[in-house]
Amino acid sequence: MKPTISMLAAVVSAAALGACSSTPPAEPALAAGAASLEAARSAGAPEYAASELNNARSKLEQARALAQAGKQGEATRMAERADADAQLARARAGSERSLKAVTEVEAGLRSLRDELNRSTPVNPGAAPSASPLQAPRAPQ
Repeated sequence: MKPTISMLAAVVSAAALGACSSTPPAEPALAAGAASLEAARSAGAPEYAASELNNARSKLEQARALAQAGKQGEATRMAERADADAQLARARAGSERSLKAVTEVEAGLRSLRDELNRSTPVNPGAAPSASPLQAPRAPQ
């Protein structure tokens, strides 16, 4: 019976070691999360998507702590969540910047329309009046 117990203990130990080594390291996921976080910062997320950026930063810090504690699987999942939050922050920042640009263009168009309406004669059949920028013509 003793050889059977020893053999069972060896198999259990080998399985436990195999399970530990089968969990991939979290470093690639941590690096991807950090890269996405930096891309979000560069895209203007601190100004336009601060909440999403802070969520990503917090999750990445949690992922690093989990990796330090040896919980590679949990660290990888948390780093992937941080990566997703950082990508969301980057997308939201891009969207907000685009909306701001559209608003500015629309304001410029409104201003041009107003200027055009001011310089258009009230009576469409009447002769156009001299522009304030043109000198009056001398009679011939």
